[in-house]
Amino acid sequence: MTFHRRVYWANQYGCCAPLDAWLGLTQKYSQGVREMIARLGLDSSYRKGTEDLKRLAQIDLSYQTFRQVFQREGQKVRQAQQTEAYGPTFTAQDCRRRAEDPTCLITGADGFHVPLITDSEQRKRRNHAKRRRRKLRRQGHRLKALPPRPRGADQKWKEAKLVTFYDPGNAHRYTAATTGNHQALGRLMRRHAAQLQLDQADRKYSVTDGAEWISNQYQQQLPMLDARILDYFHLKDQMIKCGKVLYGEGATEAAEWRNALCTTLCQSGPLEVVTELGLFAKNRRGRKRQAIQTLQGYMGKRLEMLDYPRFLAEGFQIGSGPTESQCKSLAARLKGRGRRWNPSGIDAHMAIDCLHHNSKQWTTYWPKTPTP
Repeated sequence: MTFHRRVYWANQYGCCAPLDAWLGLTQKYSQGVREMIARLGLDSSYRKGTEDLKRLAQIDLSYQTFRQVFQREGQKVRQAQQTEAYGPTFTAQDCRRRAEDPTCLITGADGFHVPLITDSEQRKRRNHAKRRRRKLRRQGHRLKALPPRPRGADQKWKEAKLVTFYDPGNAHRYTAATTGNHQALGRLMRRHAAQLQLDQADRKYSVTDGAEWISNQYQQQLPMLDARILDYFHLKDQMIKCGKVLYGEGATEAAEWRNALCTTLCQSGPLEVVTELGLFAKNRRGRKRQAIQTLQGYMGKRLEMLDYPRFLAEGFQIGSGPTESQCKSLAARLKGRGRRWNPSGIDAHMAIDCLHHNSKQWTTYWPKTPTP
């Protein structure tokens, strides 16, 4: 027996395939539709994604269905990324610009806060939905029963964390993210470093913002790194804060003082700068002395991460731009105005976002996913 599937289209009604209803396929979504939903849900709200999907592909879904499909695909991506089959598409041996150059793999980590839906907010949303549905039923609409109300969070914020691996030219990039604690991120570091064969790279180092929990995880999970570098621009921000207290905001003296410190740091190293700050603090009182001592203490805890003369001489990068860029990309959708999330929704979105930005992973993942 042979079936021929015909798709009918009308300007007012869109597409219709009668055979799908006979075969029980009307509630299933093809790989192409699920990929479109994943793309649209990355950068826009679920309501706008629903409108765009109807406008561009004439696929009419409710925003609740759009959200369910998007988050379900995100959970599948998250589970797939934990297996060897869907790991990175490159290794440290690919991270070189020319054949004669040494291989180099850089890593970084960061975190940001995501607003959560509390349990009281979940109750308000469900009560609002019930009132709206009662009104629709009085108008004659037939509605399906609501799914069980998801349990809300017990706090207003959740910290999301990510780790990135990339080469100096950012031609190869791999990112993983989690809403777990710092130890969960450390396990991600170790797992993906092994998949990328980080220990086989000729040059391997981290560039981070100097947070203690990040430094501790790199020490524990990736002790083979050649260097752990403090992002130059984060240090510069600390100098700017100190300069505002000393000279006032926007003062030319503050810029000159900061530039002199940066020059000394890059030429002579951090010990010279810490010594200069100690001498400079002796002639200051009150808030000004406290600001200098704060900067001095910040640098003193990170001396080995501030050896910029050696880092620059060896050709290491001292800026964490790729990590900061990936962090902002994740936060842009999750921290939009008025947005609140369930923890499972955060993980699903971050999994799809990482899949989209990881080198060649998006194009290799979707053809392998069967229609549920």
